Amino acid sequence: MTSSRNPLRTAVRRAQAAAALAVAPAADRRGGSALVDLGIRVERCARAPGDGARRGVAAVLGRASAPVHWHDGGSGKPLLLLNGWTASGLLWPSDWLADLEQRHRVLRMDNRGAGWSRSAPAPFTVADLADDAAAVLRAGGVESAIVLGFSMGGMVAQELALRHPDLVTGLVLVGTRPPAAAHVPGDRHTLAVAMRPPAPGQSLADHVRATWSVLAAPGFAATHPEVLDELVDQVVRRPTPYAGVLAQIRAVAGWHGAHRCGHIAVPTVVLHGTRDPLMPVGNGMRLARLIPGAKYVELPGVGHLVIHEAPNAVREALTTLGHRTAAAPLRRTGGVA
Repeated sequence: MTSSRNPLRTAVRRAQAAAALAVAPAADRRGGSALVDLGIRVERCARAPGDGARRGVAAVLGRASAPVHWHDGGSGKPLLLLNGWTASGLLWPSDWLADLEQRHRVLRMDNRGAGWSRSAPAPFTVADLADDAAAVLRAGGVESAIVLGFSMGGMVAQELALRHPDLVTGLVLVGTRPPAAAHVPGDRHTLAVAMRPPAPGQSLADHVRATWSVLAAPGFAATHPEVLDELVDQVVRRPTPYAGVLAQIRAVAGWHGAHRCGHIAVPTVVLHGTRDPLMPVGNGMRLARLIPGAKYVELPGVGHLVIHEAPNAVREALTTLGHRTAAAPLRRTGGVA
């Protein structure tokens, strides 16, 4: 993309992202997240002239296409998987995914900035990512789907249910949080570790292992090295560039409007680990209270990597949600921006 070759613009973008990250917890109490969101939109509009390769989601929806890449496998009731910050559609446990594909048609989206969507238009907001997800479902010929969102993907899933309620039959929200200002900020040290680039001489694989190990519950990486081995292999196959990391964290910092969760009108299950350092467990509790009729499942001793640490609990939540969506008629209220 043209902008990625401009060192000055790249430096400015990184400085803006770092500033948004540094002030996010305090700014949320003063409406600062709304300013971050506005800044993203203003910057995107300012870049639009002369950049013919960058098209908004609305421009491609009518052509049954999408501005991002997705992976498609399995058969059965459609299930959309939305991964977290820095993670592409590759980063799902293989055995867990294979089991899901026995019962579902599984679509795994690469969020902008990650996977094969690294060159998708930027900057962007969580709302843009939700519109991308809607475009993926429509491009795939999916009328509606259960949506599972992990971490940042859970934020996108909430936004998708608000903006495109006709496409969502149910939500599984895993290790995520509500919009500002209802969220509980994570541990700053953990976030700093997650943001840190590889040390001089450190291999990408070693860096990924060290970073993701911190996100799991204490001791999990040491007792389950095979899980980290697979995760590291998946990251190294298609690593997320640092510009994508910053673009995604800035979108998260600008996400706000917790009152809107009351408009989510589909069966919802919220899962959260008690040892999550990045998204403290209070986020899951608050989110379940904000979404009408949501079921809250707390996972003792589980860290942020819920799907890797407790795959059976997530599978059970999907089964429970499937029964609820089959038994209960959907309550459509229209999209909420």
